Amino acid sequence: MDQKIIMHRQGDVLFVKVADLPDALVERRTDILVEGEATGHAHRLTTGQSWQSNAGQLFLSAVLGSKIVHEEHAPIELEPGYWQVIRQREYSPKAFRKEELVRD
Repeated sequence: MDQKIIMHRQGDVLFVKVADLPDALVERRTDILVEGEATGHAHRLTTGQSWQSNAGQLFLSAVLGSKIVHEEHAPIELEPGYWQVIRQREYSPKAFRKEELVRD
């Protein structure tokens, strides 16, 4: 059976609906999901609870649904359920280059 992947995006943050939360998550005690590096603006959770794994992955439980707000983006409504919160990254080829000495 094919399952439809449900995703929402707000700026550089992607929300992907998941079937359940992983084990061993730590409850986060803030409404800020992701804070902007340059502006200090934040993607904020209005209802629900955010969680973090030991590896730094973020998740959201929104039993009644949730609204995500941000100073520069339109609010988004998330359907009830569990969500993985992914900060999207820009590809930079320079980040993968490694300077090496020439060997002759």
